[in-house]
Amino acid sequence: MATRTAPVPQTTGTATAKTAVARADMLPSVMTGMIRELMPDIRNLLPTDIPYEQFRAALWLELTGRAKLQECTVPSIRASAIKAATLGVLPGRDCHLLPFKNKWGKYESQCITNYFGLVLTLERSGKLAKAFAHPVYEGDEFVLDYFADDFKHIPYLVRGKEPGKILFYYGAVKLKDGVVHVEPMSLSEIDSIRKRAPAHDQGPWVTDLIQMSRKTALRRVTKFVRLTPQQQEYLDEEEALERSDIPPERHQKNVRDLFGDDADPIDVTPTTPEERPSRPTATLWRDTLEAHYEGLPEALKEQCRAALENTETSESDGFALASAVLDHLDHQEG
Repeated sequence: MATRTAPVPQTTGTATAKTAVARADMLPSVMTGMIRELMPDIRNLLPTDIPYEQFRAALWLELTGRAKLQECTVPSIRASAIKAATLGVLPGRDCHLLPFKNKWGKYESQCITNYFGLVLTLERSGKLAKAFAHPVYEGDEFVLDYFADDFKHIPYLVRGKEPGKILFYYGAVKLKDGVVHVEPMSLSEIDSIRKRAPAHDQGPWVTDLIQMSRKTALRRVTKFVRLTPQQQEYLDEEEALERSDIPPERHQKNVRDLFGDDADPIDVTPTTPEERPSRPTATLWRDTLEAHYEGLPEALKEQCRAALENTETSESDGFALASAVLDHLDHQEG
């Protein structure tokens, strides 16, 4: 039997044990109670391709991965979890729960889809055969003729060319009836939307500029897709948040540009979401087991050890065991 070479958590004061304690203390009891009560409803909202145990483990890791989320209101956490389940996107992979300050200075959780989450949302509408967005580089061959319904994009790599600078982006959707819609966006259009984002100079707009630009271009072409009212409402809310949630220093600059340096300052609340890299879904159940390993009873600990050591443990078995661990913790707290 193949075994993992990575060390299994020990009962001594290891870094993993410290992580387990940190994660166990991360969420207030009121929030863990809310998650426990919400789970039966989540099970009914999830699409068939996302197992309940997988979503539960992903949600827990997303909530414990950002310290500011424990300061968010419980209703906003609940709404974010329901949105993710309804759209059929997995926290940490297709979307992120980000803390924003509202106008009263309270933190609220917002479920924000990434590029792949938006693609998945469009595909789940049942109206599309394909949806994507790409940059067009110098060296690419790109043809778009609206009247002739002619669209072609051959990347520089396929043409044996060297890449130049990015010229523009485009979003494209192909409906199930075969109709294709393509919407190009200039770099200046992309940049104007980036500057309206709450974290325009940090987070994914800096670390993943191309993916964020692709998401922006894809969102532009979603107007051709008839989404369900709830799907459309969720995407509209997300876009409105990005348009309105502007840091105070930019508000102050806008006022000075309009009215001069002597203009009275305005009072606004800073809203900068925290970001962290997406987590591969294959590691979700392992992270759950390792984070809680030290506090488990011996019988359950032994099952976790065996699953962690075995590289052939399936995802379904891993998530089932992770769910049992979370059930044990819920029972302990109850």
